[in-house]
Amino acid sequence: MGTSTILTIDIGNTALKAAVYEGERLVQSVVSGVVSPEVPEALMTCNTFDGIAYCCVGDDSAGVGESLRGYGLPFLKLDAGTPLPIEVDYDSRGSLGVDRVAAAVGVASPGEAVLVADAGTAVTIDLVADGHFRGGNISPGLKLRFRSLNAFTSRLPLVGAEGELPVWGHDTTTAIRAGVVRGLVAELRAAFEAAAAGHDALRMTLTGGDAEILAPLLSQAGVPVSVDSQAVGRGLVRIFEYNKQLDQRLQG
Repeated sequence: MGTSTILTIDIGNTALKAAVYEGERLVQSVVSGVVSPEVPEALMTCNTFDGIAYCCVGDDSAGVGESLRGYGLPFLKLDAGTPLPIEVDYDSRGSLGVDRVAAAVGVASPGEAVLVADAGTAVTIDLVADGHFRGGNISPGLKLRFRSLNAFTSRLPLVGAEGELPVWGHDTTTAIRAGVVRGLVAELRAAFEAAAAGHDALRMTLTGGDAEILAPLLSQAGVPVSVDSQAVGRGLVRIFEYNKQLDQRLQG
């Protein structure tokens, strides 16, 4: 049996990511700030797919998922009832973001413990160990932290993550940037140290839009970290294949 070609769709809080995978190898990806069926449909016209895997935590009022169902291909929508190749130790799986689930599956490796941090609009920090999603934390992402300081004070300016990053700010701009960026780095480092206390050879994987900003700072702080921009997409592929195998066993 040959390698399957899967289209993955990940609709987040601020963007849609569509990707083409051959097995677990990324072939092509498109990221759009506009959630529209036109984005994945453009990939459909120039590829032949064996199936589609879809997850959404944002707004799909444009009907991307329903549009893709219309192609008649095997279609997996990741939700609280979808069988998974890992166990979820969470009080209510229905309240657990499907992107967090997909990322956890995407980084999971037998016999390893991984702390996966998705640094996007929100920052999620989740522990995956021994084939189990152990739980995690949610806090504001960099842009939300910068915007809240500007929006909820009368005089603080809106600052971005790019630019001079001293240990101690020497003006308002650098003070805000150092406080926000280094504050999140300290938060991630503290989460890693807490998880490492109970898991040998723990590693951290960063994904999401701000991963490239945070990874070198975490490395400087002594955290063994890598960037994996495909954690969610790879997880969707693994979940799709796991469910396909379940169906084949039931039918056989």
